[in-house]
Amino acid sequence: MKPRIYDNKPLKSFNPLVAYAGVLFGPPSFITNFKCFVTILKEFFFLQYFEKFHILHIPIVHVDHPLDKKIPFTPEKVKIYLDFINLWVRPLAMLVKKFGFWHASRLTKQWMLRFRKLYQCCGKIYHFRLTTTDRPQYKEMREFRQIHALDPHFLCVPSLHVATVFLAFGFYRHIFETEDFTETEKRLWGEELYKGALEITETVLYVKQHSVNCIPAALYLVTQNFPEWITLDDARKFISQLFLTPEGFSEEEAYQVREHIRVTFEQYLVDGKKSANWYEPIWEFLVNYEA
Repeated sequence: MKPRIYDNKPLKSFNPLVAYAGVLFGPPSFITNFKCFVTILKEFFFLQYFEKFHILHIPIVHVDHPLDKKIPFTPEKVKIYLDFINLWVRPLAMLVKKFGFWHASRLTKQWMLRFRKLYQCCGKIYHFRLTTTDRPQYKEMREFRQIHALDPHFLCVPSLHVATVFLAFGFYRHIFETEDFTETEKRLWGEELYKGALEITETVLYVKQHSVNCIPAALYLVTQNFPEWITLDDARKFISQLFLTPEGFSEEEAYQVREHIRVTFEQYLVDGKKSANWYEPIWEFLVNYEA
């Protein structure tokens, strides 16, 4: 099948149901996808609910930071926050339209292998310490009622939202370079994914689902475990572009937020060079923060 050209069509115009109905359950990637879903259940849902119902007894660390209070609670941004799955699913629908179901499913397998690994890497932290923040008991919107009902809020560091969208940007950048895409598609869709990743990362703080401490751990995790897609310079650039247009707080306060994220990230890198395993600096951070 000759690849179709979509030089002027944004990724948001592709229907994610195409991906859900096709490539996520297609033969080339089905077994990988199934294993990934099992890992997500184990490392995200079961882990939290077992703790909530006192089956597990993992220590819980509150990771709130004074800088969190400078960022105003902005509930209307919750739809952006909840878009983090479709951020990487919509491009899969694009792959179906461009290359057909079979080839798109093969490319999906590449993503799902890493997506499963991402949850396993997060599990290295979550099984050591669970983390939480003092999120507002705001239930005036349906989305927040769903969040409070489904998410016990024990998996803050590292932020899976941030790690997912940052990794998704790196994956599709790789796909754009290795598959048959036009220069316009690469530029248009690469910019859209990058902007979406930045926006979702900022929104985890605006809707008070995370602390500023949750972001550097996520970026550090991705750089250490997926160097084929994401570099240290990618992470540093990403941090430098957060909150360039802050809403409801000052540019000076936004600079303080960026600087805290940057300094914490760089400290992870320094400590990582002295550690036997990539996750030990985050363990040390949580133990010290708990103390």
